[in-house]
Amino acid sequence: MEFTPASSPLEAAIDPAGEELVDWARAFIPELRAARDEIDAASRTPHDIAAQMSDAGLWRMAVPRELGGLQSGISVWKRAVTEIGRGDGGVAWGLTLNSAAAWMAANLYPRHVVDEVFAEPDARFAGVFSGRGVKAHKVEGGIVVDKGMWFFNSGVYQADWNLLGVPGFNEAGEPVFPGGVAIVPMSDVTILHDWNPSGLRGSGSTNVAMEGIFIADDRIVSLQACNEGTQPAIFGAEDPFYRVAFGPLMVLILAFPVLGLGKHMLESFLEALPKRDIKLTFYTKQNLAAVTHLQLGEVSAKIDTADAIIERGCEAMQYWADRNETMPKIERARITRDTAYADQLVWEAIDTLANAAGGSWAWKASELNRIWQDAKVATMHPFVNVASNLESYGRMLAGIEPDLMAV
Repeated sequence: MEFTPASSPLEAAIDPAGEELVDWARAFIPELRAARDEIDAASRTPHDIAAQMSDAGLWRMAVPRELGGLQSGISVWKRAVTEIGRGDGGVAWGLTLNSAAAWMAANLYPRHVVDEVFAEPDARFAGVFSGRGVKAHKVEGGIVVDKGMWFFNSGVYQADWNLLGVPGFNEAGEPVFPGGVAIVPMSDVTILHDWNPSGLRGSGSTNVAMEGIFIADDRIVSLQACNEGTQPAIFGAEDPFYRVAFGPLMVLILAFPVLGLGKHMLESFLEALPKRDIKLTFYTKQNLAAVTHLQLGEVSAKIDTADAIIERGCEAMQYWADRNETMPKIERARITRDTAYADQLVWEAIDTLANAAGGSWAWKASELNRIWQDAKVATMHPFVNVASNLESYGRMLAGIEPDLMAV
């Protein structure tokens, strides 16, 4: 059964607290833009910015109310992160991944573990669910990480707990794939402070390491069970938000900051437009040129289309969660495909405006250049690789099993 969008928008279900959070994020945009140099120098979200976002409740929007969160739902998540992305793409990237880790930590681990890690209501979480650089062995009651490195741990500077991919083992102690995701205190994790990219600097996506750390079995959940929807969801009976499909959710949330970047790029381009000419032409005002009008029509259509595609993904996940049914694989593949395609549309829009900006774009101090760099880095994430996602969906249409873990 294919999902058909509802006649009323998903936002209709948002409570006043959710609207207040989105409004706060929108009002915070000027402060984020003013902090650009500080963010770039720190290569992370600065403490004062993080403190204000914490006070507003942004890191608690995906956390159940019972655990001190706002339980805001996926539409608030999308809209709030998009607004933060209009201010700074890197800060928004860290926020959306912090929120994803918090959603998982609150809902997919045993209840006694959840109660422990949320004993502090303002606890924050980060995560890297793959464990490709990890060596571990099975011991009684858990595993020991002999040595491990996890790459691109976005938002880790804001975290008290880290969700890290670890190898899985069968009863004989033999490695199995896929493995699990362990929840560990940041006191067990070494931050390597090596995040120095051209874009998304505010995400603070440094690598982290662990060595000789014991992790109990009850602090590890199966990544396959999460993907298949068989991992018990503690708060699933209370709110369908905690029953949404894990894999597509972890992909779709990556599009929220990118959408904000697209909106920021268009706003910044339009703000400077009346001051520009077009070199080597008779246009002393770029805003009078037909080519500019065509470019603006195209890029605005791409950004609006991406927004609609992302919103449809949110509605589709909510639809199946409301029905309390496992989302079919073809629908999960559709969401990951659409997320990658929406990102590509935004990237194309941003790149078109960068080209239209002329030589001034090349200056490091250019706002348009910085947005372009953020978007380029954000759209390189393997989860939103266009070719992989198009191929996976195409395989399913051809009657062949998908080859992506998110579906």
